[in-house]
Amino acid sequence: MWYDAGLYFHIVGEGVVRLSDRASGGRHNDRENYIDFRMRLLDEGQERDEVVVLSPGVHTFPFRLGLPLGLPSTFLGKHGWVQYYCKAALKEATGLTHKNQQVFLVMNPIDLNLEPPLLMQPFHCEAEKNLGLPCVSSGPVSCKVRLDRGGYVPGESIILDAVVDNDSNVGIKSTKAMLTETIQYTAKNKLVHSEMRELASLCKGEIPAGQSDRWDNELLYIPALPPTNLRGCHLIRVQYDVYFVVEPKGPPGSGTLKLQLPIMLATYPVRNPDGTVPRRKGCSYPLTLPVSRPWLNGRTVK
Repeated sequence: MWYDAGLYFHIVGEGVVRLSDRASGGRHNDRENYIDFRMRLLDEGQERDEVVVLSPGVHTFPFRLGLPLGLPSTFLGKHGWVQYYCKAALKEATGLTHKNQQVFLVMNPIDLNLEPPLLMQPFHCEAEKNLGLPCVSSGPVSCKVRLDRGGYVPGESIILDAVVDNDSNVGIKSTKAMLTETIQYTAKNKLVHSEMRELASLCKGEIPAGQSDRWDNELLYIPALPPTNLRGCHLIRVQYDVYFVVEPKGPPGSGTLKLQLPIMLATYPVRNPDGTVPRRKGCSYPLTLPVSRPWLNGRTVK
């Protein structure tokens, strides 16, 4: 039997979701490809009976390959991933095959300077809720929240202002601002799992009935996070939000007022026209960004 001898090189980029459904006992699996490129770096010769002999020692086979634009960034999650591999196989004429594989990282950066200017504008949100039972209202609690803008990078601080008016006869136990990361996994065009984790938070204490409280230029620091541009990936979605939570006294969750403000976390910060980075209060850019998410095994937020 003839074996197609030679040195083969294979680049693979794929997104994978693998999730077990404990309730039904089933599994949710899906996969999509971003790169599937093969090339031969060393063939068996121009004639079928000609064999290429490699002398003892180290041999180098230079090549150049440009990656397609718009690849989703490398991502490692609990129930799915986006990964890129280089695979090499040296096939001998005898049929013996030697294989090796190496993972490489892809970072598709998000530059805030190239995003819609609306992200650089202040972001407002407000809501009102009546506390108590529907038939016996204790009065309304209203909340207004303002972020200084809608786009940030790790190492910056979100400048947050808020006004909470407690016009009810129930005391407010606490107010809290938190930065969250939500990861959603999709298989067969169906959302199969969503998990949210708290990355940073600020808290304040009680607001008596009939009184108000203000948050003025509070700083919510964004920790070092892996670059997460999953544009082009249809299986995994990562979203960042600032939640402002007003918790009244009483059973947990009863009458809780929660405001959600979606934000974008990018890779490159906004620059001045001369190319310099503006000074921001509470800013400390990390020297390097992590690849993994050690908090994935932590407690999720409901």
